[in-house]
Amino acid sequence: MPRYHLRFMKGPNYTLNLEYEAVVEAPSFKEALAPHTDWPVTESYDHATATAWNPGTCVYYQEMWEAALLPESE
Repeated sequence: MPRYHLRFMKGPNYTLNLEYEAVVEAPSFKEALAPHTDWPVTESYDHATATAWNPGTCVYYQEMWEAALLPESE
């Protein structure tokens, strides 16, 4: 099963703070982030990362989840 590196960041632009970090196993980005957020998940064009941004934040303050696909371990 794919493994994902999850991070939650929030704060004013240019000074985001890392609030949470974990490695999880899940079938997809959406399922990896589902226990943590119900914000819309957007996957990158190369399918290596995905983000879920709080739609209630503004350009000056952000809250977001980031998931990065980890290489398969042997």
